[in-house]
Amino acid sequence: MKIHLLFAALLLSGQAFAFPWYAQGENFRGAQLMTPEERKIHIARLQGMKSFEECRGYMNAHYLELDRRAKEKGALLPPVQGDPCEVMKTMGRFR
Repeated sequence: MKIHLLFAALLLSGQAFAFPWYAQGENFRGAQLMTPEERKIHIARLQGMKSFEECRGYMNAHYLELDRRAKEKGALLPPVQGDPCEVMKTMGRFR
């Protein structure tokens, strides 16, 4: 019964299935090289993507920018793992 209530609460919140939890806040590659405002804008842009191709193009440019920033600061970023565009496609966000 408790699990059903928790599931219902998550479903009603809208955010639970809107975007993967790990992409919220500072839980993504290079977040430490972005300002809090840039992180919010990044997440909002991803959530607003209309197609897989649009998402892929944006993410490629985003990774290039993060790599540039890391190089400037002498920081080491972990390799890219996972693909938010594939995750959103799997979630039915776009075809």
